[in-house]
Amino acid sequence: MDKEKNLPIINFDKVSKIYPGGIIALDEVSFIVDPGEFTFIVGPSGAGKSTAIRLLIKEEFPTQGSIQFQDINVTSIPRKLLSIYRQQLGVVFQDLKLIESKTVSENVEFALEITNRKDSEIAETTNYLLDIVNLKGRAHLFPQELSGGEKQRVAIARALANDPKLFIADEPTGNLDPENAREIMNILQAINEWGTTVIVITHDDVIVDKMQKRVLRMNQGKIVGDEKGGSYKPQVSTEKKPSFLKRLNEKASTDDDTNDREIDIHKREDNQFINQIVKRDKKLARRLEKENLNTVEKLLDMTEEDFKRMGLKKDQLEVLEDVVKNNLKE
Repeated sequence: MDKEKNLPIINFDKVSKIYPGGIIALDEVSFIVDPGEFTFIVGPSGAGKSTAIRLLIKEEFPTQGSIQFQDINVTSIPRKLLSIYRQQLGVVFQDLKLIESKTVSENVEFALEITNRKDSEIAETTNYLLDIVNLKGRAHLFPQELSGGEKQRVAIARALANDPKLFIADEPTGNLDPENAREIMNILQAINEWGTTVIVITHDDVIVDKMQKRVLRMNQGKIVGDEKGGSYKPQVSTEKKPSFLKRLNEKASTDDDTNDREIDIHKREDNQFINQIVKRDKKLARRLEKENLNTVEKLLDMTEEDFKRMGLKKDQLEVLEDVVKNNLKE
């Protein structure tokens, strides 16, 4: 037990997921979540957020890399032990997956029955969980008789049935009004304060900014930001970072044929710029298209950190400098 307390509750190590047709959902993703953390995972649709969760609960398998849940190697869990592993996780899916033919209390009881508990214990635990989410008075109703916020709370109660070490909620406030969204997040905050690690996937910038928790930011299958006490959008440093444009100007000032000149940006056709890159380095051109860097202006906005994240080689950076300079007018 002491050993588990010293281990991260989640450890993704260079995890990739590539679907048939070469569709990259995750691209060498690495991150650690410690026990007791409250973490938001944010990013645009298709960034890889939900894929990461499906891999964690072993609904899918990674193409490469390893996933650890404390001292458990998730990818090597045998099928016969998978249900035992998943009991350590409480997951609220985006579509909730409530059983429409069962009442509120029966939905929660169902999650307890598979653990072979006594009827008296199931009834007591169900009442306790419904009290936590403020639904004791709605226990006899069916899902179709509930509001969106109430359905979300039923799903939360059910996910807590086995006292999970890790609680995951996928877009828990997505279709809720501000008041219901606030109530849901208060419940998740309380769950975290009891000692449960919480991960929330969300597009709700208001909630993220207000709660000031850790924010993992994803884009195009990669982790592109990790901030404690972070906000939904990347925080902009007050100290201006050197841009590609600045570096080009500095280079131009030392070149004999461009001495004492400032580079003036003139937008060119997207295909002209990319076609020039293709002639020099096809792999680089594909990478720029993937990053949506298909104009000179977009490239000039890049910073040192941006290029470092892309992992471009020295010769590729030289190609970029040459092509960009050729696309700028005096």
